[in-house]
Amino acid sequence: MKLQNKFKGMIIAALTLGLVSFSDAAFAQQTTAPQASQQQTTPIFTEVELQQFIDASERIMVLQQENEKAMLNILEEEKLDVNKFNELAIAYQEERIDEAEATQAEKEAFTKVAERIIELQPTVQAEVQRAIEQDGMTMEKYEKVMMAYQEDPSVQAKIQSMLAVVEE
Repeated sequence: MKLQNKFKGMIIAALTLGLVSFSDAAFAQQTTAPQASQQQTTPIFTEVELQQFIDASERIMVLQQENEKAMLNILEEEKLDVNKFNELAIAYQEERIDEAEATQAEKEAFTKVAERIIELQPTVQAEVQRAIEQDGMTMEKYEKVMMAYQEDPSVQAKIQSMLAVVEE
């Protein structure tokens, strides 16, 4: 049940914050399949850069959890169920909100929730940027490491080994 609630929160974050690349910051808890064809060689990162990436990702996960709580509070205030919000968000993205099975009150609540969450975006994006840049990493470098992590098993292995050392 706890995992299901976390998953719902992640759906909310992904649908509303537009931080898809940052929602993958839970890299330590997941594995991604490497893409079959890499067109260029993965850049080599220093241990300092990888540690900056790990530290920034951990800070981003905390921010994501805080923002998920804020979004869940907004849903509660507007009296809209998480599942209904997600259903309406998908319908909205697919441009079929008028066809969605929902009452007029639910659709109005969805609109209010979406507007309130959108208002949070600039603040959230600024917090994410600060979390990344706190130790001297740039947004561009973070994105490059994230891409390499997602595509290159050797980068995944290096980061996983660095995390394993920290856990010991």
